[in-house]
Amino acid sequence: MKTAAALILFAVVPAAAQEGARLNLAAYLAEVRAANPEIAASAALAKAAAARVKQAWLPPDPTVEFERMYGGGVLSGGATERDIMVRQEFRNPYKYRLQKGAARAEGEYYSALKGDKANRVLAEARGAFYDYALLWRTERVYAENLELLKKFARIAETRYAVNQAPQGDAIKAQVELSKALNMLITVQQDKETAAARLNALRNRPPETPLPEPEASDEKPAAADYKALEARALAGNPELAAMAARLKASEKKVSLARSEYAPDFMLSWRRRSSDTPAMDGTYDLSLGLTVPLWFGRNAAAAAEAKAERDMSAAEYDAAKNAVLLELKGAAVKLNYYARLLELYGGTVLPQAEESLKAAEAGYQAGRTDFLDLVDSNRTLLETKREYYEYAAGYAGWLARIKAITGEGI
Repeated sequence: MKTAAALILFAVVPAAAQEGARLNLAAYLAEVRAANPEIAASAALAKAAAARVKQAWLPPDPTVEFERMYGGGVLSGGATERDIMVRQEFRNPYKYRLQKGAARAEGEYYSALKGDKANRVLAEARGAFYDYALLWRTERVYAENLELLKKFARIAETRYAVNQAPQGDAIKAQVELSKALNMLITVQQDKETAAARLNALRNRPPETPLPEPEASDEKPAAADYKALEARALAGNPELAAMAARLKASEKKVSLARSEYAPDFMLSWRRRSSDTPAMDGTYDLSLGLTVPLWFGRNAAAAAEAKAERDMSAAEYDAAKNAVLLELKGAAVKLNYYARLLELYGGTVLPQAEESLKAAEAGYQAGRTDFLDLVDSNRTLLETKREYYEYAAGYAGWLARIKAITGEGI
């Protein structure tokens, strides 16, 4: 069997198994995005933050007062003057503008957090998909190995029957068959667990049936770290969230400084009086707050500056962490790309040829059964490693896409 250096994460299966739908990665990720409860929760939080923007620049509710003056008692009649007063407090317009800017920046922060949560969940979903696909491929490899060992067992029994091989060969063949069957059962159990994980990410019951995954067409290639770094700095949703948080902190510093400016109160009073000269008259007044307690304002400004400095430091820390993770992912991606090229072009074909030679030699009586078993184990291990490396490459490529913010 020829194998190429291209990433073959899933093998071609018999026609009977190809009937019916396959699990498509893009469709699965779309379902996760639409149904995952963590993504839904972060979206609701972002929506709540967006609703705060309008609240930030609208004034408080006005107060309406009714007043009876010069009466004989609180509940008795005879009041000679009856007044209606309306009061409205207004923040300084400059403060309203700053409050609106700060609320909008906080809304951007939570919107970016929503993107970061979606990015992380989708990255986990990609990894779960590749793990599930690897188990499907491993199950197929183990099933093929089981059939091959059955063939070897028949050869050993036939040679023993004609006194061309010792009875121990037939016994060893049965032992290998038992081991192969146990390996197949184990990977089938692991596949059920992986399917439950996929279902949990798309908010479905764990026992929901899942079809075989579609084949991956990713081609292994070395990563260009400089290009990836530029994409990560521009598109990483966590960095976008931290930048929005820093912007909101800067707005809050300006808002804290603006507290030295006065706020306003507008009052309007209309009289209904028994005195003709006062009846129907009204008063209009404008009040100002006096920022007398400068110590409080100075402390608020110092608090806002400290929070801004903290946000700036946290942004730098997040940037360093993202670039460090990206560098590690690029190194891992290059590692698996080299292994895939080596195994696909050299190691796996050699292991297949070695097994063919060992089988021919055993049938001709030139080698013993242990050589055949060792060659088969070598091929089985090589296949398993090859597909693990393929899954590893796909997984690290998905992680790089998450770091650069692709697909959200």
